[in-house]
Amino acid sequence: MKPTITTTEYNYITQQVNDLTSAYLAVNDFQVRLAVRAKTIERVTPLLPSDELNTQHFLAGLETDRLSRKAAAKLLELLVPMVDPFPVLSTKKLAKLFRKVKKLKQPEWAGLKRYELTYLGWNDGGNQKKYLVAPYQGRLIGIQGELSPQTVKGVCAICQTIGNVALFLSTTKSSGLGTYTKKGNYICRDSNQCNRQLTDPQALTDFLTVVQPQRKN
Repeated sequence: MKPTITTTEYNYITQQVNDLTSAYLAVNDFQVRLAVRAKTIERVTPLLPSDELNTQHFLAGLETDRLSRKAAAKLLELLVPMVDPFPVLSTKKLAKLFRKVKKLKQPEWAGLKRYELTYLGWNDGGNQKKYLVAPYQGRLIGIQGELSPQTVKGVCAICQTIGNVALFLSTTKSSGLGTYTKKGNYICRDSNQCNRQLTDPQALTDFLTVVQPQRKN
């Protein structure tokens, strides 16, 4: 099965299905539930390859009334083979993306659901650092920054969702006089959770534009 769905599209579909199951639990009126279900199917259908058997099974599964969360999770599993996942990066590849980091803490690949990841992010709590690997202008870039130990409730600059965020600051340029310019914003402390909430890739691109180091001319 050829991957045809982006991670952000998969996350959007997941959110729509979760909202549908929540509506089933909260609404008793059959006509209202029917309308919510129709709107959900209308939103997700254009994102799915119509010629795939898994798509047909998935959409047919949504047609049932009172869809449980367990049943919804099984339906979403049908879409995973269609998702173009975040690539696995070797230690050597990561080292090239973070050339100035002498002892780079590696992400825990085994615990990652790559079909949910639009970008890769992991924390080094001992050094109050956060590392990001993300697609930008057709290539993967690596960005390291300082992550504040203080967590607050706020809107994440990447996923645009209210949650537990911390201030991320990266060094974007040096004046050559021993002073540096740092730029950043508040982002989710938990990058895996952030990815699950990320449905608009443009928000990630906008954030990367701000925090990536400036190239020398």
